[in-house]
Order: sequence, then structure tokens, then C-alpha cells
Amino acid sequence: MSRNFGRYGASCHAANTANPSFTNGSRALRLADALALDVIPTSSRRAAEVYPHPALVTFFDLPKILTYKHKPGRDFLHLQSELLRLITLLDSLADAAPPLLLKSSPEWQAIRSAAESATRKSHLKRLEDAVDSVVCAYIALYTTTHPTKTRLLGTPTTGQILVPVTPTQAHQIDHP
Repeated sequence: MSRNFGRYGASCHAANTANPSFTNGSRALRLADALALDVIPTSSRRAAEVYPHPALVTFFDLPKILTYKHKPGRDFLHLQSELLRLITLLDSLADAAPPLLLKSSPEWQAIRSAAESATRKSHLKRLEDAVDSVVCAYIALYTTTHPTKTRLLGTPTTGQILVPVTPTQAHQIDHP
């Protein structure tokens, strides 16, 4: 991930396998097992790990990640502006292939309204996971309709992350 998306600020942290929550495998793997989902990419009933930041860079041709996540040093107005920018970008996927039809969703409108009317960082923090879940679901939809425009980074043993890619990114990944 870092090699291919680090220049965009979209590196990710390795899982801390010393953490007791990984005693019997990752939470994601336990969930996949409980739902009888396979983690093999070619399976018809599969689960995949995804990561919003590189997908957003790819979908919207961004030079850097959107910094909507709460981190030390990011002030409220910056976070609110970036979250609203992301919401607007996701709305623009209504014209994409496949389309993401959010504007007619009352739940999505409530998220937008809550982001617009937020007055504290904690209000925005509550919305991050909801917005990320939409991004993750769209990655899954995109993958099923454009399998050749996605790549699995990592290995089955150490973990894999499914990412949408541009043709240039695909070439860089395929021919390091």
C-alpha cells in the first residue's frame, strides 16, 4: 500500500497482531467465517478488506487524500470542509459507472445535514464511519462491475487490501 499509494498520503498502518483482539485471527476474518464468506478473490461469495483513502484518490483523481479524519492538529473548520467535500464528491458518483445513488436517500441527506450543522469535532467524528461505510460499499460494487480495474495489494498470509486503480496505477502495481 505504501509503495503504491504513499505519495498520496494513503499508506495504512499494519495490524498489531499482539493485540488480544487478534488471538483467533482478525475481526474481519472471524466475521467472514461467521457469515460463511470466502477471502479468495475468485470466490462468488467473498469478503475483502478495503481502505477508503486510496480508493478516493483513484475515483476522484486526487493529488492527496482528503483529510476529513480527526487527527491532532486538524481544526474543526478544516475537518468540516473536507468531510463536506467528500460528501459532495460521493454525490457526483450518481453519474459514474456503476452509479452511486445517494441523493434520494433520507439517511444520506441526514448525514449531509449533520455535517453542515456540526459545531464540534466530535459531531464530525460520529459521521466518519457512516461516510466510510458508503465508500467501502461502493468499492465492493465497483469491484464487481470493474474487476480489471482493481488490484489486491499484499498477500493472503500477511493480509490483502482490495483497491480500485487507474490504468497507470495498475501498470505500476503489475510491473514494479
